[in-house]
Amino acid sequence: MSNLQQIARSMAWRRHLPGFKAWNRLCYKREHPALEREVFGIRFPHPVGVAPVLERQADLLDELRSIGFAFTGIIPGETPVEVIANRLLARESDMIAGIELRAEGDDEQLARKTIIRTYSLLYDFADYFVVDINKESGLSSLDDLSDWVDILDELLSLRLCYERYKPILVRFSPSHADEQLERILDFCLLSGIDGVIMPGIRMVRQAAEYAKGRLPVIGSGAVTTQDAAIGLLQAGACLVEVAQGLPLRTYSTAKRLLEAIDNPFQAL
Repeated sequence: MSNLQQIARSMAWRRHLPGFKAWNRLCYKREHPALEREVFGIRFPHPVGVAPVLERQADLLDELRSIGFAFTGIIPGETPVEVIANRLLARESDMIAGIELRAEGDDEQLARKTIIRTYSLLYDFADYFVVDINKESGLSSLDDLSDWVDILDELLSLRLCYERYKPILVRFSPSHADEQLERILDFCLLSGIDGVIMPGIRMVRQAAEYAKGRLPVIGSGAVTTQDAAIGLLQAGACLVEVAQGLPLRTYSTAKRLLEAIDNPFQAL
């Protein structure tokens, strides 16, 4: 378990202490007009968020916002979607939350139905959706992208049935070859996908250069230093997902990253 994961879990009991979230906001939030940005139609107070591996139950949305993060992904996993919907609806803060849609297991039809059901039930509650097309998925080897294309097309078609537009993003895997990456990017550019999430500086730069500004890129990975976050942004990322915290920096992870982004020449 990473340092940031331990911190997040420790909030589970501290949230009930009087003034806990207010104290966090006072000490650990750092927001400035210069850090604000609008990405795929959503206004983010700054570019630093949390990877979905840290928020599987959607029960720390307000706590993570209180220590400075702007957005988080959520993997439904074993938590019933109805519970996640209620927790999203009960948000007291302006935390931006996205639902991670991924295929698990080796039953293709069941995986497809689960993705569509999760998307439909949580559409009115989440702010955006991410389809994880990793090679380890039971749904497709990704040598043939037709399975994922069919699912993405169905999600894009379903979106037309709702009054409010919710962005759909695609998450790439480090195991994607350059040729696969370009094929998927071509589909994203032509189909109406709103953005992509790339692991690491090399893939962020490759996607940003290939898309030429037509597709927002989120940089993800082990952001364990301030330079790593700055590197992702300089490579072309609009936002940065933190999967690990800065060692021994406890609740100040987001604040220290934002200080470095706001004043890169003062980064430690």
